[in-house]
Amino acid sequence: MNKKIIVLVFSIFLVAFVAGSVLAADSKVNTEIKMLSEKTLKNGDNIELQLVDDQGNPIASQQLNISFEANGKFENYSVITDKDGNAYLVLFNEELGDHKVIVNYTGNEKYNPCKLEETIKIVEGTSTSEETDSNSTASTVQFDNSTAKNATANATSDNDTLYYCAEYNFYYNSDGVIVGGQSDGADAYETYMNYKDANSRGSFFLE
Repeated sequence: MNKKIIVLVFSIFLVAFVAGSVLAADSKVNTEIKMLSEKTLKNGDNIELQLVDDQGNPIASQQLNISFEANGKFENYSVITDKDGNAYLVLFNEELGDHKVIVNYTGNEKYNPCKLEETIKIVEGTSTSEETDSNSTASTVQFDNSTAKNATANATSDNDTLYYCAEYNFYYNSDGVIVGGQSDGADAYETYMNYKDANSRGSFFLE
């Protein structure tokens, strides 16, 4: 009799645990990445993105990881959504024709992840992008300047993907190590936190 009671109690706890896990998973808010810009653009234009919840409300201060196809390879950028949930990638000196754009949001304890894949077409001509929040904007010029060239030359291998921190302007590899620039070889996360701490104290330079 006691064994039956124990088994029954255990079964009740197991069902409650499973149900609680399902409810916890369902309680997270679904998200969507929208491309607000046109799909036919010129160099100098912004690829404008927006992160929203399932009610269409903008989600601010979230990182979007953008992969932009150029010359047969993907360039990777990270940007933070602004107060309107928007983030931007400025096109600079890119080849005319079709380019794939892949945008990932990894989610957090409140929001579910989401992904956007689109193909844009760059046509002849140039334009000037409107000024946007620097933390929410990356530019493909970053892969054409000297920092990017140094970073590529110093990468650990030809297949090592480089990521760009738009907030504090440095490149890092898949091992979390900064590549190129004055902080070459430093830990990317530690450098990021040092910059963030310096900014919170109102100091422009790291101590």
